[in-house]
Order: sequence, then structure tokens, then C-alpha cells
Amino acid sequence: MNLLCWEGYESDNILGEFARQRKIRSNSQTLLSDADTAKALTDGRHKQWDVLNINNPWVRDFLCHRGVIKSLAEDRFASTLDKLLPEFDRLSHWARDDQGNMVGVCQRFGAFNLVIHADRVDRHSAEDQGFNLANDHKNRFGILAYDDFNIFHICIGADINPFTHLDTASLNKFSETASDWFARALLISDDHVVLNRALVDGDIDFYISGGVYTVSEARLAGHHKLCAITPASGCINGLGGIVFAEITSALQHEHASAHALDFIEYIVQPDIAIRIATTENTLNPVAQMGDPKVLARFSKQQLDAIQWDSLSADIARCAMYQIPPNHAELHRRLLAARST
Repeated sequence: MNLLCWEGYESDNILGEFARQRKIRSNSQTLLSDADTAKALTDGRHKQWDVLNINNPWVRDFLCHRGVIKSLAEDRFASTLDKLLPEFDRLSHWARDDQGNMVGVCQRFGAFNLVIHADRVDRHSAEDQGFNLANDHKNRFGILAYDDFNIFHICIGADINPFTHLDTASLNKFSETASDWFARALLISDDHVVLNRALVDGDIDFYISGGVYTVSEARLAGHHKLCAITPASGCINGLGGIVFAEITSALQHEHASAHALDFIEYIVQPDIAIRIATTENTLNPVAQMGDPKVLARFSKQQLDAIQWDSLSADIARCAMYQIPPNHAELHRRLLAARST
């Protein structure tokens, strides 16, 4: 069985254990860009993969419309939407297509915006300023090079709602902000471990495009001054942050593995959901923590690492991850700004 996913699901104690239980071979590849991955799958490359784990809108609003996602049997999978965290209520509809058919299961989710060192950037000031922190030329920062989130965050920093159709003036403002941020960033990396180390070492004071997903492992290791921040307000109908929800789906093609549906059922079992939440290099809330049997397995230290106490407030401050109408042009301009 072949799995295309965000970091974590491919680990030996998740995919490896699944393959050993069923005495099958498995193959996996991790992704860094939802958009690039989704577009590659529509070019016929979906036939080499059986299961896809990707952020929410790319399943319902893109891949389903192109016929590459398999509908899931209601009698087998509807129960995966039971006992989800209340914070996930406004996100769970991403597991269904426009006709209401189930097309995936929900699991990891969270606010994804800024990460600060609280000794150098006051938390409440960071919440008030949001991405304007990067517009202040006195501040030292890094950028986690996750293209899709960079687009959202640069737009917010430029006071542009990325989920509306943008005119030329707004696109040019995006380019100016992107060029400024990339020129002044002291560190640009697609590895959150590198950025967390730079925060700990004092090389930067905060980084853009990060959240509990990227900083929790460092917090669990004792670096409690590192924390994920969600802006208190912003230009997306008053909201200044983004929340993602990962969806795991089966790909539709004639040679799809018969084990794909078993894997999707497997990952939401309480023991496996816990492993996914606590996989190496990251620690992240999962929707299944609404089940008391799952939540009880998290230690006080783990809950502190994922900033459990502020989860509800952070999610409430966020707009849902969507596909920007001008995504292709914004991505082109992002790459141009980063390469200069």
C-alpha cells in the first residue's frame, strides 16, 4: 500500500505497524505543499498512491471535483465523526463532498500562524500585532517555507484577505510584502526543527508560518518559552489567523490497494490516534481527543506542550484554510519573491 502524507503517518509505529499486521509491503512519501501535491495528483500521478493525507480544502473543493477521491461507505465510516472535539465542529464538514458523501476522515488540526520566544516577544503584544510583527524592521524573524501557509500569512501581513478575488493593486501589495519579508528574514527553512533551534539559540525572536504542530516537540523538551501564537484579529472578516484540518482519503483508480480503506479505519482507532498525535518530531491535537479514552492518555506535560488551555480560543480566532481564488498567481509571486 502506498501512502502520500504530511509528516507522521509514514512512521514505523503507524504505517510500519499497519503493514506488519497485514503482512504487506508499504511505501510512503511526505509532502510540504498541499497545492503542488493536489495538482500533481490530477495529472495522472494519483495512480501510484492509495491513501492521501492532505489539508482540508484540497479534498472537497479540488480533488473531488476531478474524480480522484473515493467515496467512503457511510455504514463503515460515519462513526469516525462521532466523539470529535467540540473545537472541531466547524471543521468536520471537510470530510464530506458537496453532495454529503464521506470522502475522508478528520484527524490532526490546529491554528497555524506564528511561533515566538516569549522572553523576546511578549505574548499579548504578539497576539495584538499578529503578522505586523514582520512588518516592523526592528524585529528578527525566520520563515518556515511552507508555501501555502506563506501565501496566507503574507496576505494577512499586507492587510489582504486571501480568500477574496484580488485586483492588481492587491497582488502588487502582496509581492511587495513578500519581497520585504524574504529579504529581511534571518533564516528561511522548510524544517521546523531548524527554526525552533534558532529560537532557542537566540538567532531569531519569532518565525512565520508555524504553530503547535511545529513547536510542540521543542516545548515538550523543556523549551517552554517557545509558543504558538494566534493573532487576535485581522483582515479575514475580522479574523487574523488560519486553522487547518488534515483529511485522510482513499484515491480512486483501478489498481488501488484493497488495504487503503483498512488503513483509513485503522488510523482513527484510539491507540493509533494517540500515536499519530504524538509521533516523532511533532505533537499535535487530533479530533479524536473528544473521546475520553483518547484524551486520558495524554500526560499533563503533553497537554501543556500542545497549549491545550488555549486551543478553543485559538481556533475561534482563525479563518478556515481555503483555496485562494488567486492561488496560482499568488504562488508565482511568492516563488519570485523568495528567489530574489
